[in-house]
Amino acid sequence: MKGGNQDRSSEGRETSRERPIGIIGASRGTGLQCVLYAAKLKIHCRAIVRNPQESEELVNSYLPVSFRQYVQYCKADVTSPKTLSKAVNGCRRAGGRGLIFAATATAGWRLPIYDNKDTPPHIDFEGSVAAATAAAAEGVARFVLISSLAITRPSHPMHLARNSLMGRIMDWKLLGEQGVSKVYEAVSKSSTNKMSYTIVRPGYLNDDPPGGPTTLLVDTGDNLSGSISRADLAALCVEAIFRPDAHNLTLEVVNGKQGGNYPVCNSYDQLLHVMQKFM
Repeated sequence: MKGGNQDRSSEGRETSRERPIGIIGASRGTGLQCVLYAAKLKIHCRAIVRNPQESEELVNSYLPVSFRQYVQYCKADVTSPKTLSKAVNGCRRAGGRGLIFAATATAGWRLPIYDNKDTPPHIDFEGSVAAATAAAAEGVARFVLISSLAITRPSHPMHLARNSLMGRIMDWKLLGEQGVSKVYEAVSKSSTNKMSYTIVRPGYLNDDPPGGPTTLLVDTGDNLSGSISRADLAALCVEAIFRPDAHNLTLEVVNGKQGGNYPVCNSYDQLLHVMQKFM
């Protein structure tokens, strides 16, 4: 995993089966990559999915036997908020634990007569806010939400295409961002614990091999364009749980050549520290 763990230290990174990081939507795509990245670095994680058996079979098909002990599975559904509290319990951050929301809609436009909850309003908006609410109530100190690049640019090709094909998903994702930040900003004011969120807006997703932190361009203000491998996105999301500089941070990320307007960063610490300067 090129560049994937070159700045890793043991300080503040201790996890256990009782206090793992949580990953919602871990049965496919970026969520699956989050599980694989964490487990291979011996970070205990909890895959929060609708079908634990199916998810375990999939993870095991990618993960060597020696790393499988670092993954546990929990059944929950973001469209059923009452299932979330138990699922996120224990994902508190004691120097570095948290929850990643990697779920997203799998269905777009649906007529009102069809009861399909896999659509953007139920997953990307209501689901993300329900997960943040449950996480905050359980004392999960870092909530990482995977959103989308171009979310505030209605004329951007990515925004236009995704909204057209997936039932205004970009609009619902933006509402999800706003809801998550509101939940965590409110609880951080009323709690003695340091609770915060990180919103990551990736470009077009692909399945290219990971390049590590030296291949990532990060920015704020929704100005980037481009693509990113799911593996690199997953690595950034897992690393954000452990980084103080990711506190209440919203950033965009794509793969690209660093330099010029994008500082050369050899580690995730540097990447997120640079971003915090713009806040």
